[in-house]
Order: sequence, then C-alpha cells, then structure tokens
Amino acid sequence: MRIQYPNSFLKLLLIGFAFAILPLIMAFINANLAFNQLSKNSQNTIDKAVKTTRASHMLQEQLHLMERSARQFLVLNDFEFLENYHNTRAAFLTALQELIILSPEAQQRNQLLEVKKTEAKLNLVILHTNISNLEQMPVLNDFQQLTQQVNQLILRNNQSIDNASAHLVTSASKAQQRFFLQSLILVPFALLVAGAIAFMLGRPIQRMDTVIKDLGKGEYQNAISIDGPGDLRLLGQRLDWLRQELLHLKEQKQRFLQHISHELKTPLTAIREASELLTDGIGGTLSAQQHEIAHILKDNSLRLQKMIENLLTFTKMESDKHVMQVQALNINEIVSSVLASHALTIRNKQLHIDTRFWLGTIYADAETLIVMLDNLISNAVKFTPQAGQIVISTRQDKPWQLIEVQDSGPGLSKEDINKLFDPFYQGKTLHQGLVNSSGLGLTIVKNLVELHQGSIELKPEDKGAHVVIRLPRTDML
Repeated sequence: MRIQYPNSFLKLLLIGFAFAILPLIMAFINANLAFNQLSKNSQNTIDKAVKTTRASHMLQEQLHLMERSARQFLVLNDFEFLENYHNTRAAFLTALQELIILSPEAQQRNQLLEVKKTEAKLNLVILHTNISNLEQMPVLNDFQQLTQQVNQLILRNNQSIDNASAHLVTSASKAQQRFFLQSLILVPFALLVAGAIAFMLGRPIQRMDTVIKDLGKGEYQNAISIDGPGDLRLLGQRLDWLRQELLHLKEQKQRFLQHISHELKTPLTAIREASELLTDGIGGTLSAQQHEIAHILKDNSLRLQKMIENLLTFTKMESDKHVMQVQALNINEIVSSVLASHALTIRNKQLHIDTRFWLGTIYADAETLIVMLDNLISNAVKFTPQAGQIVISTRQDKPWQLIEVQDSGPGLSKEDINKLFDPFYQGKTLHQGLVNSSGLGLTIVKNLVELHQGSIELKPEDKGAHVVIRLPRTDML
C-alpha cells in the first residue's frame, strides 16, 4: 500500500507535530479546567465552612450571654441588664439569620427556624413575667431547650462541614483519576502518531541513504525512485539523473580503457618481439652495452604488457560478469606453470621457492585461479630481495580451501594495507611492493576471489607480505 505524502517535507513535519501535540494540549486544557473548577469549589466550601463555624460559635456565645442577662434582669429587676439582653439577642438573631442563609439543606433550615420560634417564645416570657422567684420560672426550661437545639444545630453544621470536605476529597480523587485515564489514552496515542510520522519521514531518508551508498559502490544499473514528500521525490529524481550520468561516464571509461588497451597491445607486441630478436642476436652480434639496452627494452616491454593485460582484465570484470566453471584442479600444475612464466626473474634474483601443498586439489575456476596466482606470485617475485624466499602453500580449513603466498620482502605500512585493494592505488611508502605498476593487481585478485564467494586478507607479519585467499569448496558455490 502506497502512503500518500504531502507536497513538502516541512508540511509533513508540521502535520505530524500537530497530530502529536494537539491531544496533549487538549488533555492539558481539560485538566486545567477541571482543577480550576475544583479549586473554586474548594474555596467556596472553605469560605462557607468558616462563616458557618463563626456564626455557630457566635450563636452559642450570644445564647449564653442572653441567658445570663435574662437571669440578672429577672432577679435584680435592673433595666440595664434588660438592655444587655436585647443587645445580645440582636446579635443572636443576626448569627441565626446568617446560618439560615448559609444552610443548603431544607432539614437544617427547619431546625434553624425552630430555634428562632423557641427563642421568640422565650423572649415573650422574659418580657412579660413578674415572678421574683427564679427557681419557679419556666424560663429556665426554655433556655435549656434552646441550648439543646443550638448544640444539635452546631453538631449538624460540623457534620455538614465534614461531609463537604469528604466530597472535596472525592472530587479531587475523581479528577485525578480522570486525568490519569486521559493521559493513559492520549500519551500512547501521541507516541503512536509520532512513531507513524517518524516512519513516514525515515523511510524515504533511509531509501535515499541506500541509493547514495549504491552510487558510492558504483552500482548504477537500478533506477532510483524516492517515495515521500514532494521535495524528497524531486531529490530522488535528481539522484536518478546523477545515476544516469555516472553510468554514462562509467561506460565511456570502460570503452576508452578497452580501446586504448587493444590499441597499445599491437605496437607493444612488435616492440617486445623486436627486443627479443635483438637480445637473441638475430640482427647480428651485439656489444655488451647494446645487449644491456636490448635487455632493458625487453624487460620493460614485458612489464608494460603485464600492466595492459591487468587493465583489460579489470575492464572486462566491470563490464560483464565472468561465467564461473568450477572444477577440480591440480594446484601443483597450476603453480608450476605460473612459476615458469617468472623463471627468468627467479633465476636472476636467486630466489628460493618453497611449495607446501597439504591440499593437492583445489575446486575453482581455472582461468580466474591462474590470474589470481599470477598476480600474487608476480608481486612476491618483484619485491623479494636477492636470494630471498617465497612460500606458496595450500591447506584445508573446513569449509574453506586456503591458498597462501608469503614473501620475505620489506613488507607493507599500515596505511598501504588499508587501501591496498582499491583500484589504481599506488601506495605512499618506499616499498610500494604490491602497487608499483598499474595498481590493479590486488583489485583484480579481490574481485575474482569474491566471484568464488571467498575472501582475501593480508596477515600481519614482522617482515614481508603474507596474502591468504579463502575459497569455498565446490558444493558451497
């Protein structure tokens, strides 16, 4: 299923950001509103509780003062105490009225109205009684009844305050639970949206990274198509244009190398044959100096021929794949034929060749195996000093067949080892052993080894170069 992308990378980023952040913003706003309402309810409940408590204490206190003023007035018949009674009664009625206004429950308001009625009856009794014996006055019982009603009322108010506090705690707990459930749903949703956007952004970028790596490896055959936002698709089209240009340049380079190599082989063959005729004395006897010059011509023509052959092999490998014909080969015969082509140099440098064939039969493609051994032995012969030693060995390391070539030359620097298999690398040290020609020898060997699905490595040695080729057996190809 093809994903429908917006026209630009920035637009996709903004859409993804919006989808990821909007649920969290909504949850934050919802939680803020809920806690704001809870805060208002808490403030109202606290204010009401404070006012109710203050009015209740005022009611109880004024009732006590009313009773004392009334007793004093009835006993002493002093109108100053009657005035105190009226003042405290007015404060009592004010506190009672405030409680009636603050009471949310009908039952509680009825209790307050009963208190008001009882107090009104008590007031009439106090104003119209002439009994001097206080113990015989019914006013005492009325005050006791009124005190009991006020105490019950205060108890009821305290219970209402406790219930309101418990309701606040319950509301806060429910709001917290609701916010937690919202977070439990919205946070994974936001993460899911962010993951989806990251996938939509990452897939075309990963594809782009892959095609750039392929271009860097020289793989220009597959068309490049980037599925993503409009600007990334446009970038993909430009990368495909670059691929086509690189492919065209590669084809031009291959045609040029093939053409120039073939053009050079014809006159080079004539030069080599002419130098051999001169060296053999066909044109007449040569002086010592002339013989030396002819020998130089012959050696360098052979060297140049080897470089051109390597160049042709390299361009052939790049242009098409060699068809492998793996078969059982006698390694002793192949190595002997390769050594025979270098016999003159080996004899002149008095090199000692040590062959150790613990594995007599090698499963490989004959043509490519000869090219591989020729390049490795040629390098070893070239850079082994006078009277040095070259060791050529084969052995089994299941499931691998190992071919090793080790010389006693000056060896390689770490910088050369890291770049040794790069095409046309010429090295930077004085002992440029394996790269003192076209720079294609080990590149060709590496490519041919990889055609066998094998590997090649340079083992670290104190002196000389030690090359190890690993080839799988025929049943693994």
